[in-house]
This record gives sequence, C-alpha cells and structure tokens, in this order.
Amino acid sequence: MPVRKIFVSVILLCILIPGKEYCQTPSSYHQGVAASPRGYSANIGTRPFKTSIDAGLVLGAAGTTGISSNYVNGISNKLGYTFGLIEEIPVQSTAYIDVGIEILEEGLSFNSYFFAPGYSSTYNGDEIYNHDIVMNEIQVPVLYKFQLGPPDRKLRSLYMTLGLKLRYITYTNSTVTSDSTGYLVWEGQKDLTFYRKLFSPFAGSLFEMSLGYQRNTKAKRKRGWYMELEYNYGFSPLVYSGNKDGSNNIVFRLNSLMFKIGKIF
Repeated sequence: MPVRKIFVSVILLCILIPGKEYCQTPSSYHQGVAASPRGYSANIGTRPFKTSIDAGLVLGAAGTTGISSNYVNGISNKLGYTFGLIEEIPVQSTAYIDVGIEILEEGLSFNSYFFAPGYSSTYNGDEIYNHDIVMNEIQVPVLYKFQLGPPDRKLRSLYMTLGLKLRYITYTNSTVTSDSTGYLVWEGQKDLTFYRKLFSPFAGSLFEMSLGYQRNTKAKRKRGWYMELEYNYGFSPLVYSGNKDGSNNIVFRLNSLMFKIGKIF
C-alpha cells in the first residue's frame, strides 16, 4: 500500500522535526502567528512608575462650626500656594495609586474679641480686633487616580483622584490689630491646633477629590503635563487660642480649593 507508507512517513517526519509550520494543526498555526492578548499582570508590568511635580494656587473656604460659641464676623480667606512631588504607581490598566508630599501656605482673617495678657477676660460683646492668621502645612497624600472616558485615549485624557491626606501644621503666625487705631496689639506663633488631633495637636487629616486633564507625549523622556482642580475637606476643625494666655477660643473650619499645573517625568 504505497499510500499508507507515505502517510506513515509524514507522521514520523513530523515527530522527528517538531515545530515546523506544515506539521501544526490549523488552530495551532493561527495561534503561532496571531498576537495573543496581554493579561492583566503583563499590562501592569509594562507600565512604569511616573514621577511628577506640580505647583498651584490655594483658596481657603473658612467658616464657623457651631461646636462652641464663635464670636467671629467678617471671615475672609487669603490666596496661598502649594508645591508637590507625586509618585504614580500603576495598579490597574488605567489606574494608579498616587503617593507623595506637598507643602502649602494658606490663611484667613476675621474680626473678634481679644484679651491682652493680664487684662480682664470678661467678654463684653465687642469684636473690634482684626485677627490675621497665616499657616504652613506639610501634607502626605495617598490617592486613587483613574481615567475617565475611553481607555484607548493615551495622549489626551481626563481623570479623577480620590483619597486621604495626612496633614501637619509646621508653622502659624497670628497678628492682632485694633480696628479703631490700626495698631498692632499682639503677634505670636503656634496658636492654631486641630480640634480632633491625631498623634499631635498639629496633626490632622483630610479628604481630597480632584478633576484633571492630562496631555502625554510619545517621547520617553518627556511624558507630558497636567492641570487639575482639587478640593480638600478637613475632617477636623481648627482651634485658635490667641495669645499665650488663651485670649480666644475660636473653632472654625478651613477647607481649600486648589488649582495645580504639573509636569510628568
């Protein structure tokens, strides 16, 4: 049977010389030439960590809380600034965990009472002193960043971030002036603490949410830039104690709205 001999010879040839295209079945042939989809772990592994720096403006949103009597009127916020260093860690196909450090300055002013050291501490209803407060913070964000819209938009994309920040007040300076004369009555530091403290009277936390726009580039060394609008909500109010003898006991909230522009490396 010459046909049977030829058939057996082809089978032996395929066994002795594996891997040849003519010895593969149609399904294995297509598997060899078609690009197999990348799995979840492979997709994450091909995305590098990204480092970014940003700078922006800070606008506070202060108000009383009702926790205690707040003899305050005419609250106004100051325009501050912020600088940040962020490391982006890929965790999903279009998401990151952002961890970093930020420094910022913000402030506010209001009219209230004031008792000079050694003078009577009986409140008579007069709120004739202007209190001007400037504060510096260090914040440590841990955020979840995810893309909005189609996942194939790689050059231009909208994104959101949600997460928590640890905040620590590094410096405060308060000045008290008389509304009637404009003279300086008091100036001091470290008279601003958190109502609900963590490991220190100057340590607290906040919730952060932002909406951003990111523009990437194809060059490996120039990864792009971004801008974002960010809102920070403090979990704990702040307590202003005034002079060293505790001339005031004012509890208020100071949330903030930020606009940032950053560079991705």
